[in-house]
Amino acid sequence: ENNRIAILCATTAMATFSSFLLSLLFNILHQSCPFCLLSAALSISMGFLTWTSGALPINRRQDGVKLGLGSFLTTTIASLAFFLSVDEAAMMAHSNDLMQANGLTSSVVANANGDEQVMPMKDIPPPTVTATSSPRTLKIGEDLKSLDAKMYGAYWCSHCFEQKQRLGKEAFANVQYFECSKEGLNSQLGMCKNSKIPGYPTWEIGGKFFPGEMYLDELEDIIKDVRAKQ
Repeated sequence: ENNRIAILCATTAMATFSSFLLSLLFNILHQSCPFCLLSAALSISMGFLTWTSGALPINRRQDGVKLGLGSFLTTTIASLAFFLSVDEAAMMAHSNDLMQANGLTSSVVANANGDEQVMPMKDIPPPTVTATSSPRTLKIGEDLKSLDAKMYGAYWCSHCFEQKQRLGKEAFANVQYFECSKEGLNSQLGMCKNSKIPGYPTWEIGGKFFPGEMYLDELEDIIKDVRAKQ
């Protein structure tokens, strides 16, 4: 019985901490990590199954519930203390690690950070767009300009960089870009908050918001639909 209660407390703590880590990943770092998601899914599933599959001893159910809730509260307090103790520079350094894991090269990360190893805390430029636009992307860029298109992003966002690279530097020059990170160069954080931008990148085309990184055919479809409704 003691072992079953101990397993309940352990899986509850794992599920709780995994939930906080997911919140940090999506709401602070704004990154995706398949292995992190898999680990969190397993931990949360184990916690759910432990509570619902009869792991609690029948004759000690009340003790098990108390200890399980105690494990949840203790883990919650410890997680909050941990997050509050981690400074912003450390979070952004971890974000850069995720950028590399998502396919950005170390040179790209270096461009975002500048020449120094320690990141400045403001006016950080995004990585330089190096791809050359094709005739197709040039046409998309012209169409986006005619629709007063805007893209909201952040200098550390790997998907934002990939979106720019997909269009190429010539085509993306036709797009109004708004930096939503407060540490980024020419930050427009207030505008991003007022517009309730859900994530990065987010497109605003024809007055409508389209969150997420877009393939070329998706942008062409959006342009076609917006023009058809004008």
